[in-house]
Amino acid sequence: MASVKGWCPNLYAPMDTGDGVLLRVKPFGGRLSVAQARALAAIAPGAIELTNRANLQLRGASAESAPALAQALVAAGLADADPGREARRNLIAPPLLGDDPTIPAGALGWRDALAGVLDSAGTLPGKFGLVLEAGGVLPLAGVEGDITLRLAADGTAWLRLQEAPWQARGATPGQVATLVEAFRASGAKRMRGAVERLGAAALFAAAGLVPEATASAAPAVPEVLGFHPYPGGARGGFGLMPEFGVLDGAGLLALADLAERFGDGTLRLTPWRAVLLGGVTQPAALAAEAAGWVTDPADPRRRIIACPGSEGCASGLAPVRRDARALLAQGAVPARGLLHLSGCAKGCAHPAPAAAVLVAGRDGYALLRQAHAGDTPLRSGLTLAEAAAELENE
Repeated sequence: MASVKGWCPNLYAPMDTGDGVLLRVKPFGGRLSVAQARALAAIAPGAIELTNRANLQLRGASAESAPALAQALVAAGLADADPGREARRNLIAPPLLGDDPTIPAGALGWRDALAGVLDSAGTLPGKFGLVLEAGGVLPLAGVEGDITLRLAADGTAWLRLQEAPWQARGATPGQVATLVEAFRASGAKRMRGAVERLGAAALFAAAGLVPEATASAAPAVPEVLGFHPYPGGARGGFGLMPEFGVLDGAGLLALADLAERFGDGTLRLTPWRAVLLGGVTQPAALAAEAAGWVTDPADPRRRIIACPGSEGCASGLAPVRRDARALLAQGAVPARGLLHLSGCAKGCAHPAPAAAVLVAGRDGYALLRQAHAGDTPLRSGLTLAEAAAELENE
């Protein structure tokens, strides 16, 4: 098993970092049973990170130990034994699918069909992925795949290509498979590249689909934390997250215990670096037992994103999570929007723009507003104290 730098890692192609190699774990269906969570807690070599792809990342393994770790994860039912299939399993579906009664009945079949499309496809770029959006109490608003399939309440399937302002009505799994093959033939790394090369109209036509204009207003991104009642209010999903979306084996064991005691025995991963427990009927008792976890949307820890920085990444130029805790202690986190602390200009922890961004450099932090980590900064060379003062003066 070779480790790779600058790669979108998976279980069989780990990425070199400053603390060993990084492996990505993609639980089937985006969920872990209590038994799987406990098995993973027992074998995880270090930190366990929740990702914005509804996956897990394992830190602390070595290039020598990674193959045995991969075998153990396959044995736990958390990965495919075939490296090619495992690399292609990039699918985000509604986390509460199978528990939320407001999700259309056909969504489960669509999830399995899309998984089958990826399973049978040829080689795909590491970041290529599909998204199934099907409403419910926590819709996947703001989550976009190379191909996004939106299932309406009446069962109609609407298909959208990455960053293209059109959608097509009445898509079938076969047409999704045709689009995947058209993408592969284009040689692009992401669907947006195929759209630029071939045009969206040609790609839709290749699959026998007729594009229509999409709605101009994007739906609001939902708040995942806390209790999300289903109709009637007696039962629902409950979202919680560890600080910075990072936990250790003991934290995963604690989550498994909460899922067993208060939920349906399943941990459901989300693209918001949080975990959902389904089948919850005692939300107040669960919240009390989850003290220390972030469960309140008003918690300032909810508004800060920080990568490992120099303590866990060779590219990091500052211990940004330690600095993030210092900013939290000072109350220097903006009251609105996200604060993104990045150890370098790549901004891996949050590729999207943030209200405020601090990027570590060799001469201190650079400050940006409403920007990506790699954009031109407003100020640079700031000490942490100076950066905190800038944030407090908002």
